[in-house]
Amino acid sequence: MMMEEFDDGLDAANIAAAQDLSRQHYLGAEYDMPEDEYNEYAAQYDPHFTMPQYVADFLREFQDLIHRDVYVQEKDEYGEIIGYKPDPLVREQKLNSIRECYEVRFSSISDRFYKQQPWPHPTEQVAPLVENDDVFVMLYKELYFRHMYARLGQAISIEQRIESWENYILLFDRIFSDEDDMQSIDLPVQWLWDMVDEFVYQYQDFCRFRTKDIKKRPQSDIDLLASKLHVYDTMQVLGTLNRMVSQSDINNILREDKEDPEGFRLHIALSSEIGIAHVQLVLGYFSIVCMCRVHASCGDFHTALKSVENLDFKSSENSHQAPVYMRVTSCYITLYYFMGYSYMMMRRYMDAVRTMSQVVLYLSRTQHLTRPYQYEQLNKRSEQMYKLIAICISLCPQRSVEDSIMQYIQDKYSDQLSRLSKGEESMFEEFFGFAGPKAVYPGIPNYQDLNSREIGQTVSQQWNTFLADIRQQQKLPLIRSYLKLYTTLSTSKLASFAENMPEDMLRSNLLCLKHKTIGKVKPVNRGGSPLDGELASSSNVDFYLEKGVIHIADTRVAPTFAHYFTKHIAKLESLVSDLSVRPI
Repeated sequence: MMMEEFDDGLDAANIAAAQDLSRQHYLGAEYDMPEDEYNEYAAQYDPHFTMPQYVADFLREFQDLIHRDVYVQEKDEYGEIIGYKPDPLVREQKLNSIRECYEVRFSSISDRFYKQQPWPHPTEQVAPLVENDDVFVMLYKELYFRHMYARLGQAISIEQRIESWENYILLFDRIFSDEDDMQSIDLPVQWLWDMVDEFVYQYQDFCRFRTKDIKKRPQSDIDLLASKLHVYDTMQVLGTLNRMVSQSDINNILREDKEDPEGFRLHIALSSEIGIAHVQLVLGYFSIVCMCRVHASCGDFHTALKSVENLDFKSSENSHQAPVYMRVTSCYITLYYFMGYSYMMMRRYMDAVRTMSQVVLYLSRTQHLTRPYQYEQLNKRSEQMYKLIAICISLCPQRSVEDSIMQYIQDKYSDQLSRLSKGEESMFEEFFGFAGPKAVYPGIPNYQDLNSREIGQTVSQQWNTFLADIRQQQKLPLIRSYLKLYTTLSTSKLASFAENMPEDMLRSNLLCLKHKTIGKVKPVNRGGSPLDGELASSSNVDFYLEKGVIHIADTRVAPTFAHYFTKHIAKLESLVSDLSVRPI
């Protein structure tokens, strides 16, 4: 059978255009401070009491950009002012400058001055510097605590974690409050995604923090946690995300686009809205993706897929518009990773492989466009998806795995793949532990009973559920291998082949094989909800049992040479193109 191609219809140039970034920006040109200037400020730097003048200047400039007005005067034919209108060029310059401060300069200054310590304190040092500008201080706090989580890790105190939570809630409330001082706020989509993504990350980290070594905690920590039960409570987090989705009206816009694909209402809204209205719309969209992540981490895989059913997975066939989630690479990868993982845990292995294959192919095709500071993270996520794909094809051998993906897995994990096919639980556990998302305990611990085993049982529940499915299939690879060799085979003969398995147990395994290879599969290149699907078989052989005889039919389609030739012609053209541009 001809291998199905996973193509999202976007080449590297279109992806770069969709993300509104030039190739030079993708390559991450670093903002370098002159060496003499750096030495001057570094010499006078005291991390406890003073702030380098260079950092102070940067923060004032950042503040000015955040509040910069993009409206210009609109005049009539006589030169009289009749109103004000937004200038697209001024807005683009503003967003590009904010993006440079956020993505390049903030990271560069962090490496220079704050590599192993926090930035200046928002309230004590930064607020007086920016004349107590509460809007800028909120945005600065978001970066301040994110930097602390990235650089200090577990050294963050409970009080700092709580303060970060309170700042996120205040920030999201202010963004959706429509207050006058928020109207001019307009931020790059990368920052908006990172903001919501970090909010969910800190929730997951806090869930692990408040349940880790809880018996060894001092009583003061226990009392503080018990008095702040609402902090990063799962229902509070989901409520915050759902509130942003609801107030942005993003779901209604996405539904209208599905009913009328040629209307492009979402893309028109994103290009026409400016200021806080644009921020609200984008935050609502990204909140949908993060709701999928939260539900999957908590083990509710059906709701995880249900929450993203309105997203713009398939645009009109005549449209060159990329889905909005592709404007930010990390958003695209997060969405498809958690969708693929949810499919796998729901035993929809073919959909899991197809979903994650799109992402790993995308990453391999756009590797040269990856920002340097994201490379390590994206490379790890790619390896996680390759291992999840290896798990899926070991449990459910498939006919439609992309050649390059299969070749990569066979080259890199040949020994592990052999052990997976034999059903070795230790190998499955190793792959699952590395590739699966870290499960969290979504409830609040019972601080009155610290000896409860509920937390450990809940966190390991996802692996235990998956392990039960693995154990049910331990004998299936052996049975499947013999079925491929015959057209008819008696159960007694097959039982003798299968390590003298009792016939009643063989019949149970045959029923299990039939059950495990038939499931819901989402049709390729068709819109609809991720939960949609039609019953289909993933096996190369079909069989039925009649009076102790197994009748087997090979369902494989005779291969054609068209796919082979087109693939190698494309490779040859690529090689010729590379050779023609290289200097001799």
